[in-house]
Parts: sequence; C-alpha cells; structure tokens
Amino acid sequence: MVAKIAVIVIAHGEAETSGFFDNFSMTRHTLAHASEVISISKPLQWFISFMSGLKNSARFRKTNYVSPQNALTRQQAAAVGNRLMLHPDKGDLTFEVFPAFSATPPFFEEVIGSTRGYDARVILYMAPVENDLNCGSICGYLGENYTGQELAGTKVVGRFWKDERLLDVYLDHIFRHVQSAYSSVAGDSALILVFHGSLVADSGGNPPSFRTGVEETIAFAGLLRKAIMSDRRNRFRQIRVSFLNHDVGGEWTEPSLEQTLEGLKKEAPEHVALFSAGYFSDGNETCLKAREALLKSGIESVTYVPCVNDSGAFIEYLSGRVMTAAKQLRCLNSHPG
Repeated sequence: MVAKIAVIVIAHGEAETSGFFDNFSMTRHTLAHASEVISISKPLQWFISFMSGLKNSARFRKTNYVSPQNALTRQQAAAVGNRLMLHPDKGDLTFEVFPAFSATPPFFEEVIGSTRGYDARVILYMAPVENDLNCGSICGYLGENYTGQELAGTKVVGRFWKDERLLDVYLDHIFRHVQSAYSSVAGDSALILVFHGSLVADSGGNPPSFRTGVEETIAFAGLLRKAIMSDRRNRFRQIRVSFLNHDVGGEWTEPSLEQTLEGLKKEAPEHVALFSAGYFSDGNETCLKAREALLKSGIESVTYVPCVNDSGAFIEYLSGRVMTAAKQLRCLNSHPG
C-alpha cells in the first residue's frame, strides 16, 4: 500500500517586501512566539512591531533590499521534493513537500493543519540548533493541538548540529567558496564562523528561564572548528567563532561578530573569510548584519561564504534525513505497540 508523506520545511520567515505592513506583521508574529517563553506584554509587542515596521520599511526602500530567506526556503522545499521523487530508497512512499514559516505566511500552524489527511508528517525546522524560541514553539503547538495517534505519525527532524554528515556538507561548502581566495593568499588567513547569538543572562543577571540552545551551539562550533582544522584542504591559520547578538534583554554570547572583526583588523591577516554556520539560509541577519559588517570592517581582503541555501549537497543531506524519518514512521505505524 502506498504511504503518502507530507514533508513540511519550516523557516523563521522574513518580510518579502519593503512595505510597512509586511515588516510590522513579521515582527508581531516573531514577538507572539517569543512571548510563549518570555514575558512580553501585548502593548509592548505592538509598539515594538510598529516601530520595527517603520524602521525596516524605510531602510529597505532606501537600499532596495528584500530578504531572500522566504524565496530560498521555497527553493529548498522544491528541491527536496524533486530529490525525494527520485530517491532510490523511496519504495512505496510518496512525498509532498510544503514550505512554511513561523513569522510570515504561510504559517506553520496552517500548513500542519492542512496535512492532517496524510499517512505521516515529517517536519524540518531549518536551523542547525533547536531552542524553545524556534523548534520548541512548533513542538509546543503540536502537543497542544494534536492527538497521541496523530503525534505518533509525526516526526520533527532535529539535532542537525551533532550530525557528522552535516559537518561534511559544511566543509565542502566552505572550501569550495574560498578556493579562489586561497590561490592569491600566501600568508596569514582567518575564517570566522558565525552563529546565532543566545541570551546568557537577563537584565537582572539571572540565567534565562527557557532553553536557549547555547550549549548545543557552543558544542556545534567546537565540532565544526575541529573538523576544519584537521581537514587536508585547510589553509586558515586561525578559525574564530563569533555570534550575531541582539541589543536587548541582557547579556548575550561573546565574542560578538563586531568584537571579532575589530580584533582581526588590529592583527591584519592577509585574508578573512566569514561563514554563517548557524543558519541554513541567507536572510536579514546574514546579509544585513554579517556580510555588511565584514565588508565595512576595514579589512582589505575578505570573502563572504553564503549559507548552504539550496546547494545540491545540502538538499541531498536533507532528503536523506527525511527518508530516514519517513521509514521510521512507516515502521512504527506498521507495527503498533
């Protein structure tokens, strides 16, 4: 019997136009999810969303910028669907792949609800490290709105950060993009691995009351750094780990990207490359914060390595994770109890 599997590829989601409403709505939904684990009053959520909408729409119109993240997520979903159709291990499984977002339409709650009639669901949250603000929000929604039987047919794929296969994808991706820069570098060079910042302590000095994923992020950074340093292709003299932090809420992870770039500027290496390892697709944080900070750092020779986005090796990796999850669900549902 053919089993019909819904695959839902979920990203945070960012405004797809420079318009006020799209940017306002994105921030409002982001804060609504954040308020599930952090106390943010409704009036404050609306005020921040209004001000963010004004600021972002003015900035984006001035620079003619639109975030590529949603388009990239749709491309990732389409590519995963195409690969699954041709996967040699699919047997009698059929797949339909849907893009969805936390902060912009189509919202993941609606897409998950629309796939209730499928035999099973596999959910990919597009970030290498889970925390209560991203993947935790999805798991919380599932637990509150679906029966035990429905949950038995649903699998959220995670723990990307500790998968050696993802490390291999990252290594090939990094070295492929810095190869041309290597050919002109004879001396010192540095690689910056950038991760999403995490709250370490609130404004009162207390540790966060929710799971931030900081331990997993630090472990992931260590694994990736070690893998790069031991790779025969590596010619970087130093590999720095840094974080893209926000400027609210208290104390954040260090060193920040700004601190790292300032230190490297003083050391004056011959070349600096930057890869946003904590993100699966380019968006506002990688394009507007990481890339711009690198280009404006005053370091003469730099290379920005894009996120893995919809690269062939990454799509192959994701498809393999989906196939494994689908077969596990098929086995469980075929042998209840």
